[in-house]
Amino acid sequence: MLQRNIEMKKRTTFITTFVLALAAPVASAQSTGLTHTVEGYFMGASMTGTAGAGPVTGDVNLESSKIFENLQFGAMASYRGEAPKWAVGADIVYMGLGATGTGDGGLASAEVDMDEWMVEATGAYRFSPVFEVVGGARYTSLKTEIELRKPLETTTTKASADWVDPIVGARLALPLSEAFAFTFRGMLGGFGVGCDFTWDVDARLKWHVSKSVGLSVGYRYLDQDYEKDGGFKWDVVSQGPLAGASLTF
Repeated sequence: MLQRNIEMKKRTTFITTFVLALAAPVASAQSTGLTHTVEGYFMGASMTGTAGAGPVTGDVNLESSKIFENLQFGAMASYRGEAPKWAVGADIVYMGLGATGTGDGGLASAEVDMDEWMVEATGAYRFSPVFEVVGGARYTSLKTEIELRKPLETTTTKASADWVDPIVGARLALPLSEAFAFTFRGMLGGFGVGCDFTWDVDARLKWHVSKSVGLSVGYRYLDQDYEKDGGFKWDVVSQGPLAGASLTF
C-alpha cells in the first residue's frame, strides 16, 4: 500500500508538471485572441481484448457496469485553447480499479488493483473554423497488482508498463444551430514507437447553455495494441458513452 501511494505521488507530480508546462505558452498567448475551454467529463467505458504479463495471458471482458462496480477513483478532464489559425489541447484520464474474490470453498481469496493513466497533448492547424489537422503525443501508464491469499501463504504479482505514442489525425466542428454543435475527431498513432498501433474516434454533441457554459454527450472508441520485452501485453479496446460539462473563457 505504501509503495502504491509513492507511485501515485510520482505520477501526480508528473501530471502537474506536464500541465503547467503546457499552460505556460498558452497563458502568454492571451493577446492573440485565444479562448480557453476546460471540461470535466466521465466515460462509461467497457474493456475487451487480451492482456498479460510474462507467461500469464488472459482475455479482458469488462462491461461498463463492472467497471463502475469496481471503480475506486476516476478523474477525466480536458483543456482546449483555440485561436483563429491554431489550437492546443490536453486530456487527462485516471482510473483506479479494485476487485476481490474467493475460491477453493472460501479458503483462498484474491485482491486485484489496477491503475491506469492516459495523458494527451496536441497541437492543431485550423484550415477553417470547421476543419483542422491534429498532431501530438499520448502517454499511457498501466500498473496491476494481484495478491493471492491462502491459509499458509500469500503471493503478490505485480506488472507495469509506461509508453508514449505519437498521434496524428483530424477534427471536425460542425455548428448545427446557435445552441448546438457536433464535433468529430479521429486519430492514428503508435507506429511502433510505443504501441504497435493505436487509433481512436471521438464524436460529441454539444449544447451551448450560455456563452460560457456547455454540456456534451458523445461516444469514444480507443484501440491500443502494445507489447514490450518481458511479456507485458495490452491489446485492449476501451469504448463507451461519455458526458461532460465545460467552461469557456
